[in-house]
Amino acid sequence: MKKTLLLLVFMGAILAFGQITPPNYKKIEKAVADKNSELYYPKLLERYQTGDTTFTTEELQHLYYGFVFQKNYHPYENEDSKLKEYLKGKEGLNDEECLEVIKMAKEVLEKNPFKVSAINTLSYCYDQLDSMDMVKNCDNKTRAIALAIISSGNGMGADKAFFVNEIGHEYFILSLYGLFPEGQSLETKKKAHYDVLNIAENEYGLKKLYFNIDSFYGKLF
Repeated sequence: MKKTLLLLVFMGAILAFGQITPPNYKKIEKAVADKNSELYYPKLLERYQTGDTTFTTEELQHLYYGFVFQKNYHPYENEDSKLKEYLKGKEGLNDEECLEVIKMAKEVLEKNPFKVSAINTLSYCYDQLDSMDMVKNCDNKTRAIALAIISSGNGMGADKAFFVNEIGHEYFILSLYGLFPEGQSLETKKKAHYDVLNIAENEYGLKKLYFNIDSFYGKLF
């Protein structure tokens, strides 16, 4: 999916043109553990891995927010540190390097299927190798993550915050708007915790965006 199209999707969300539904974690936890439910987590994850584009908003929320109830959810783990180190200083990759990077990125995504940096790296390498079906698969995954997050809020205040599973997804949302942070602060309101990102001057006139971080705040595991 091209970035310009993604920008249209996200601007629609941030201007609150669509319905906002904050995740109900208790209901999500129960549903994704029910083997008889279509929202059973392994079923949703299998669809996501194939690049399925037919998810409903409810299914996307259970897919994305349901990950916090899985054993491999470690929000502060830098699963892609080895991959980043390998890519450090490289302006481009040859085919052989792309094959190595694909292997490394897949290892990252086995631990965290929503690690956007690894998905984007995969997309780049598959494009280099002219594997366009896999590029589309990666783009569909990124789109699913993005749509799940923007279904939860528009970031315009604590009561309309985006809900995210990890800090990296805050900057993922900013990048899709072409926005740049100018500082961050932590706010607590009504026992909920928020990362508030101050935004550099931009064409949209946005000053700050709110991200609810309750799913991982204080959970150092």
